[in-house]
Amino acid sequence: MFHSTVKGAVLLGLVAFLIGVGVFFYSMVERCADEAFGLCQTAAYMVDGMTEVEPVIDQVMEIYRSLTPAERADPHSAEYLAHYAEVSAGELYQTLLPALKEFVAHSNVADLYLCMYDEASSAVVYILDPDENPETVCPMGYWETLTADSLRRYQTWNGTDRLSGISVSQEYGILCSAGAPILNDKGELVGCLMADVTMGNVLQGIALFAILFTVGMICATSLFVLLQNRRMKKTMVEPINEIAEAATAYVRDKRANRDAADHFASLQIHTGDEIENLSLVMADMERDLIGYEADLTKAVAEQERIGAELALATRIQTQMLPNTFPAYPDRVEFDIFATMDPAKEVGGDFYDFFMVGEDQLAMVVADVSGKGVPAALFSMIAKTMLKTQTQTVLSPERVLTEVNVALGENNEEGMFVTVWLGVLEISTGELTYADAGHEKLALYQDGEWKLLPKACGTPLAAWPPDVLELMDESYRFRNQTIQLKPGDVIFQYTDGVTEATDAQEELFGEGRLLEALNAAGSVQPEALLPQVREKIDAFVKDAPQFDDITMLALRYKGS
Repeated sequence: MFHSTVKGAVLLGLVAFLIGVGVFFYSMVERCADEAFGLCQTAAYMVDGMTEVEPVIDQVMEIYRSLTPAERADPHSAEYLAHYAEVSAGELYQTLLPALKEFVAHSNVADLYLCMYDEASSAVVYILDPDENPETVCPMGYWETLTADSLRRYQTWNGTDRLSGISVSQEYGILCSAGAPILNDKGELVGCLMADVTMGNVLQGIALFAILFTVGMICATSLFVLLQNRRMKKTMVEPINEIAEAATAYVRDKRANRDAADHFASLQIHTGDEIENLSLVMADMERDLIGYEADLTKAVAEQERIGAELALATRIQTQMLPNTFPAYPDRVEFDIFATMDPAKEVGGDFYDFFMVGEDQLAMVVADVSGKGVPAALFSMIAKTMLKTQTQTVLSPERVLTEVNVALGENNEEGMFVTVWLGVLEISTGELTYADAGHEKLALYQDGEWKLLPKACGTPLAAWPPDVLELMDESYRFRNQTIQLKPGDVIFQYTDGVTEATDAQEELFGEGRLLEALNAAGSVQPEALLPQVREKIDAFVKDAPQFDDITMLALRYKGS
């Protein structure tokens, strides 16, 4: 902060120095211009009072304009200046020259000369120059081409305003020039009387001003930095260091597992600004953190408890599903295999298969609405009801009808479940099944997989029984029968298979399912299901699994 203060003060002093020098230089230039202009006006009045200068100016300009560009190419040559010898020897010229010399000698002017601007050649032609220095004198007829800026000022000069400017050259140094008009009796401009004032004293004044200003700024900056540094140390640095020390102590106590203390509340910072507000905010934050850590400890413990219970629920749900394969090693008439992969710890999908007597095998694939624990609880209730009813009533149609009534009672959450229930007569290969809004059954027969039409579009518990009786036949449960031959395979699944979604939100769909089934290298259930799952995983790639994926396959081999 000390360095920042010093840099700011130095930068501020530099800006003030540049502004001060600029204002001082401008005022000095204006003073020189006013002085030169005043001298010009005085000399012009003096010349007008002494004699008539218009004839001399007219003679010189007439000679100048009568010469060709080649003749006046070198204004320093004796041949060129000889054209004006007669005019310079005249009485009028000899009268004016001593008077101007006397004026220059008794005034603060470096040079005073009479000239005229020639618009055709864009040059200023000298008429009379009292300078006695042969190296700097401009003799009669001598001319100079004007710069673009000087030319513009001469062209726009109305003959009454002040004509002045600053010029820098090796011959004359830095000069401030000003001009006054010479007018004839008609008020027309016939010449200009120009005065040059040297600006050496101006540069000396600027140098002296810069030295005094620099010394003053150094003293003022040093005093300002010292006072500001003491103030900032008391009002900013020391309070910030106290806050930093309190933060260090807080971290140290936390790492050492020591009891919390009021590290920030004990600070005595009364600066009346943002630093004091910061200390108060830090004190509030420390108190909030203590409460937050206590709540977080409880939340973590609760989360661990919930995680343990979910893990237990996952194991329980897995154990409630048939998961030992081969399921019936003593039955050579069929092979059956099933899998269920929940999207969360527990899922709403389930499958089941069980013997009903010696010659009937019941199979169930179902999907409860929703996910997680509520769906898992509802699925276990539905699974138990379906198994109990099927063991009593072999007709899938009647089983679904009775379970629909039981599940609909006290179903205030509005949950429902899609079910496919089939009963295989093992000795004959006749498969009777009913559908409650579930996916289409896939059948492998005569060397090709195909999807069978859906029987019913109504899930269990979706409609009350009295309402269902009034609906169309397509919404009621009814049995369908297919005759399986040795080598035929059935494949049933939940919508987690066909609705598996990739990163572009494209569904796996029934078409890709048939392609996966037909491309499988084996129709043995234990090999078929993993190959279908590989196709699904290859399709979705890194996209997350949004729904439970359940599959069941049975291969009928005959009695």
